[in-house]
Amino acid sequence: MVAVALTGLIAPSATHADLRQDIADAEAWIQKLEMEAAAAHGRVEDAQYALELLRQKMTKTKDKVSRANTRLSDTQDSIGRYAATAYRSGGIDSSLQLLLVDDPQEFLDQAVILDIIASGQSAALRRTQTARVELAQASAELAQQEAQEAQALEWLEQQEAEFNKKVAASQDYLASLEQELREQIAAEKARREAEAKAAAEAAAAALSAGASGSSGSSGGTTSANGGPNDGGSYNSGGGGAAPNIGSDTQSIVVNYALAQVGKPYSFAAQPPDSWDCTKLTAAAWAQVGVQLTPYSYVQAQEVQRISPDELQPADLLFFFENGAHHASMYIGGGMIVEASSPEVGVRVTDVWNSWNVAHFSWAGRPYM
Repeated sequence: MVAVALTGLIAPSATHADLRQDIADAEAWIQKLEMEAAAAHGRVEDAQYALELLRQKMTKTKDKVSRANTRLSDTQDSIGRYAATAYRSGGIDSSLQLLLVDDPQEFLDQAVILDIIASGQSAALRRTQTARVELAQASAELAQQEAQEAQALEWLEQQEAEFNKKVAASQDYLASLEQELREQIAAEKARREAEAKAAAEAAAAALSAGASGSSGSSGGTTSANGGPNDGGSYNSGGGGAAPNIGSDTQSIVVNYALAQVGKPYSFAAQPPDSWDCTKLTAAAWAQVGVQLTPYSYVQAQEVQRISPDELQPADLLFFFENGAHHASMYIGGGMIVEASSPEVGVRVTDVWNSWNVAHFSWAGRPYM
């Protein structure tokens, strides 16, 4: 319904200015739909990760059940052996056996043996009881986890359905546009990719020359909720209380990310040919041996949070406000590199653009 309404709004115009506006409107709406799809994809990843962790616990619990079964079987075997011994002895009370032996010493010797058997029976019974309790507890834990697994699978299916719905909305909208407008959008996308590659090359050169990150804050401010206002940008300032990272490390991480600029964004990313936001940040930091989980919210918990005015090249920014689910990398000079969306791909852009300001949650620095 939205696509139909907007199609009417942005029908091709006779003037070049009108066409440019049509393109801008269409691109803005496409990016909005794609960012909604990206956020839905992030929630799918969260659900997949939660399910993965639960199944790891289930594997351990199944091992506990197996070990408890083995222990119970072993103790039951012991009980069986003691029972067989008692049966073979005829079950005669030890006090009567004194009347059946000629030598009192023989009786005393037999009594010692019977005490040992009785003691062993008692210990075996205790071990059997303990094994039964352990088996019951492990079985109950596994049953609870199986119920949680069913809920996690249902939640994952819901998130996947929502993601597919968002992707379809974006594709349907693009298909509803006039052919001329689609061609113009494709040409504009190619132009932006060329600009992004040029910006990436310039940023890499600046980083190598030591220009990025040498100055302090350029006048940006921070809003009441901790996010930056759009009145300025932050260059990399002092390290503050956050741990410092060496320029060589920064250069390796940032240059790897910049080398991916112009490559496509994909929800089913296959690095290094295509990327999503956190696969890019994880792969870049992996170049210096730092392992980050390629799921945005999980990755956001794996870094030390820092203030925006402490940003240095290679630091990460996370966006979860207003339904977002995104990560990007600061490269210095008030710029970031990010795998943005299917429409945009991997690009270099202003750190405090309007979308980032509206959705910013926190910045972080991976632990070295």
